[in-house]
Amino acid sequence: MRVLYLEDEPKDVELVKASLEEEGIFCDLTRADTQADFVAFLEQGGFDLILADYTLPSFDGISALKIAKEVRPEVPFIFVSGTLVEEIGIEALKQGATDYISKTRLSRIVPSVRRALREAEERSQRKRAEEALLRNEAYLAEAQKLSHTGSFGWYPSSGEIYWSEETYRIFGLEQDSQLTLERIMERIHPEDRARVQEILDEAPREGKEFDYEHRLLMADGSVKYVNVVGHPSTRGESDDLEFLGAITDITDRKWAEKELQQIVDFVPQYLVVLDPEGRTIHANQFAWEYLGRTLDELRSLDLIGKYIHPNDVERMRTARARGLSGSAPFELEARFLGKDGVYRWFLFRYNPLVEQSRVKRWYASGTEIESRKQEEERVRKENIRLEERTRIAQELHDTLLQSFLSASLQVNVASDDLPADSPVKPRLDRILELMNQGTDEARRAIQDLRTQDSRSSDLVVALSGIRQEFAVPPGVDFRVAVTGQQQTLPPFIHQEVYRIGREALVNAFRHSGAKRIDFEIEYTDRDLRLTVRDNGCGIDPQVLRDGREGHWGLAGMRERATRIGGLLKISSNATAGTEIQMCVPGKVAFQISSTDYSS
Repeated sequence: MRVLYLEDEPKDVELVKASLEEEGIFCDLTRADTQADFVAFLEQGGFDLILADYTLPSFDGISALKIAKEVRPEVPFIFVSGTLVEEIGIEALKQGATDYISKTRLSRIVPSVRRALREAEERSQRKRAEEALLRNEAYLAEAQKLSHTGSFGWYPSSGEIYWSEETYRIFGLEQDSQLTLERIMERIHPEDRARVQEILDEAPREGKEFDYEHRLLMADGSVKYVNVVGHPSTRGESDDLEFLGAITDITDRKWAEKELQQIVDFVPQYLVVLDPEGRTIHANQFAWEYLGRTLDELRSLDLIGKYIHPNDVERMRTARARGLSGSAPFELEARFLGKDGVYRWFLFRYNPLVEQSRVKRWYASGTEIESRKQEEERVRKENIRLEERTRIAQELHDTLLQSFLSASLQVNVASDDLPADSPVKPRLDRILELMNQGTDEARRAIQDLRTQDSRSSDLVVALSGIRQEFAVPPGVDFRVAVTGQQQTLPPFIHQEVYRIGREALVNAFRHSGAKRIDFEIEYTDRDLRLTVRDNGCGIDPQVLRDGREGHWGLAGMRERATRIGGLLKISSNATAGTEIQMCVPGKVAFQISSTDYSS
């Protein structure tokens, strides 16, 4: 990877390079410290990334950003500065910078660089795709010119008719044939003649253009489909009305439409054909069944007003009207009411059929995206929850943990100052031991809060390994049992089950004094069950009911179980020990794309 770095301090350049290489990002880094050098290197090109200080003796980062956006707009640009305040950084982002990093927080540069490179590659791919699309559209335009379309001229007053060579070929007539309306009518399919005659009689009388389709019955008995378009005009020096137009052989398209219609009726997607104004011409079977309506009803109903969610109606009407007024594909998202009375998110895509620069039809599809919308909402909530967890972890670190460490230091100094035979010293040493233990627990709690998921994706492995964290006496029999086929849990469910199981096992190892501890997990179609059982001293009934002042373990387990729709049961007595059992319904525990139950 080649990097252009605008920086007047070589040591800062080396520091950034070392930070990148430490995380496996190796780069060929070129430094520029003047505007002239920066512009020269930009014009040479070949860089994958631009890094820049915000303030330099003879140049500034914003000017460099503007130059870079003019010369190499495709290359991501990241500010790395010790003087860039947040307000200026945000303004830099608005002007096109990819990110801004403080020199005092270089730990952020690796994620920032990786994101910048990833986004640059995505933009490059999109650009290539857009260029490919433009080429394809150009090829399509050229192909339309070469389509089977003939031209004609018709003077109703004299009956004169002129055809191009392609029109003769379409009708299957020799070019020296005498052309009259009567002769042409003989070639038109008998079932279409009356309708065509009516159109041809009305067009000269009204002086208006026509556009219609009909069938031809060929000499060999085969049938062709043609589209006829005529536009009225007047002959040069006279007022005689003339119709100029085109005839296109659409037989292949018609047969394809019939075959396609048979296919699309069985496609599990909402598909409709619309006229240029957006009125329904046809809809597939899925559309009828989803709405519980017949095709004739769909043609006459205001589908947006009746079936789109009230909060989406105005937005969809406006966007749809804007899209239908043009000739480019467009898409919309809205909640769509089914016959079951439930609104579901759909993505509607509209694609035009354009002939001779005019939209003849709109083909619209509706794809249900309810699961995608739910997943987007789950991710949004998960990000909010993670931010809050990170904030709490930081507060714990900066307050409680620091206070513990300071107190431990003071106790340690006091203990060291006492004579070895002082009766107070053992007590202080015990207090220090408890404080160190509390510090370790606080560190683990902070780590847990900062970690999105448990440390192992295998729930059984993660929970079985908790024993290694304690100095368990040799006589304790710890047994693990797994019933059923292990299944993957959604991240949020996995995390909460792990926390509940961890709390139960920590309590058993640390407080129960048990000789045997059993950890069982059972996977069934109905539910997920986790059980921790010991034969220790049990839990005091009042503590079991009300909790211990200043301790939140039991209450935390109950809250976590409730949050994921589970049930927690704790039974304990002094003779039989303690059993903690947690059950989560299978529809919650094993649905990977389920919504976030924390809401």
